[in-house]
Amino acid sequence: MYMSLLSRFIARIPMPIIKYLQAIRIPPEKRRLVMAIVIGAIATLLSIIIGTALLNNGISGGQRVTATDNAPVIQRVIIPPEELFLPDEPDFVPGVLLDREQRSMWTADDAAPYWHDPLRSGEQEWRDRIERTLNEIMENVP
Repeated sequence: MYMSLLSRFIARIPMPIIKYLQAIRIPPEKRRLVMAIVIGAIATLLSIIIGTALLNNGISGGQRVTATDNAPVIQRVIIPPEELFLPDEPDFVPGVLLDREQRSMWTADDAAPYWHDPLRSGEQEWRDRIERTLNEIMENVP
């Protein structure tokens, strides 16, 4: 239905435009598409021109509306710094050692608070745990 309306509309286009399209060697199957695009562009431009003309002349009873008529009154407001900036971060959790003094020589007693021997509870327990994990992984592999 739309193609028949479009073809009727295109058939009424003045011959000079069709002759021009033939002169610039547009294939016949694309002439309808080019004509539809040209007509759409012209209609869009005309609607923009008419719309701006109506808006500039003022449709509402001949009164011209200016930007200053409805402009809001801007008041100068000072924003307090408490609302503008984020508050300071809280201090770090007490009991966390962020750094320690650097020493050139360490004794076993000096290192004791910082070292936990994972094999103290027994080496076999750790080996069993590792083997179980590996077995689970290997069983899940296809």
